[in-house]
Amino acid sequence: MTLEKEDNNIQYIDLDSFLELLGNSTRRLIISKLAKVPHSAPELAQDLGISRQAVHNQLDKMTNDYKIIELIDSDDTRGGKYRIKGNVSIKVDMSPNYFNIKYSSSIIEKKDSLILKDLKCANDYSKIKSLNNKVKFLGDEIVKIEQKLSDIDDNRQELIHQKKLLLFEIKKLMKEQYRKKFEDLLKDRDLKEKSIMQTINQAEEVLFTMFFNPNRYFNRFNVDNLLDELFFPGMDIREKSGRSGPIRDLLEDMSRLMGFLREDDDDWFFDF
Repeated sequence: MTLEKEDNNIQYIDLDSFLELLGNSTRRLIISKLAKVPHSAPELAQDLGISRQAVHNQLDKMTNDYKIIELIDSDDTRGGKYRIKGNVSIKVDMSPNYFNIKYSSSIIEKKDSLILKDLKCANDYSKIKSLNNKVKFLGDEIVKIEQKLSDIDDNRQELIHQKKLLLFEIKKLMKEQYRKKFEDLLKDRDLKEKSIMQTINQAEEVLFTMFFNPNRYFNRFNVDNLLDELFFPGMDIREKSGRSGPIRDLLEDMSRLMGFLREDDDDWFFDF
């Protein structure tokens, strides 16, 4: 798996919490409504056709546990209304040859306020006098943006398809060119058949992990980078120490067979 996140972005809600948050259909509906306009708890209960207690339970969770919404004062509603307080973006791609998650979250600051004059269309918009024509103009601009987003998505899907084909070809080369050599190397050590197969499978997983995220692994990387991605990030030092030795040995074996994987001190790199 590859998890990409913005390096300079403090994640105010982590990925696991966000996926858990979206796992509830009621919470998804509430978020959808709050993304359009702030709502009070009674308004949400009426619109969704569920009890106020059920709505309050979800609002409490999203306010206190997930911290993704906040209560704001409202002149027209006693008790205030709720609104989303952050920006969150998640994109997931999953197939037999590719699994990638791109995720980011940040709290909305005052400096994030939307200013129309920053847009290219702002000058044309400022010349329009009629209110109806202003709304029509903005609607047309939204349609143009949606089309551009659609084009980007189409192009992205095509690029992902190309990447999957390349990853599949790497799998073929691994099986056709390296698997037998790897198997012979391990048999010379009198390993049992089961251990040989497990080691070969892990070697394939290590190689594909590197090619999944070339931005991370085509520069210098260390064993800890691989441990975090192959197993669990944040594992304790003892467990990491116990796993790092076998992975390092595996990399050394792969380097003997694959002329493009090299070691320099404690770092590894692709010699492309």
